[in-house]
Amino acid sequence: MIGLDSTAIIDFAEGNKDLKKLLDKIKEPLAVNYISYLEIMFGIDLEDENYKFEEDFYDNLFLSLFTLDLDVSACKESSRIYWYMSKKGIEIGKFDCAIAGIYLSNGVNKIITRNVKHFENILGLKVISY
Repeated sequence: MIGLDSTAIIDFAEGNKDLKKLLDKIKEPLAVNYISYLEIMFGIDLEDENYKFEEDFYDNLFLSLFTLDLDVSACKESSRIYWYMSKKGIEIGKFDCAIAGIYLSNGVNKIITRNVKHFENILGLKVISY
């Protein structure tokens, strides 16, 4: 299974051609997570005329893929990632730590993202870019 980062989910919604080429080659199941859903919802303006369309699109996408939760195990893994990175002097966002923590705690060791820099130093996580 391969996890999708928030950037990949948004790029999928926007029809990114490079991502589409990559996804066409992948035979493994794809996973998403509710931290990415939160990031995406933060980015949608409630007053925008396209809000409902975007919300429905993401709701349906998340229902169609393996959707992983932030549970106790994922919280602990996310914290481990955060402190490991902090002690190495590498700053990444806590949402990115949580996304990586969710995937790793569920046995997902690959992530598709456009933001390689956010995930490249996380032990045990292979970054796939497009």
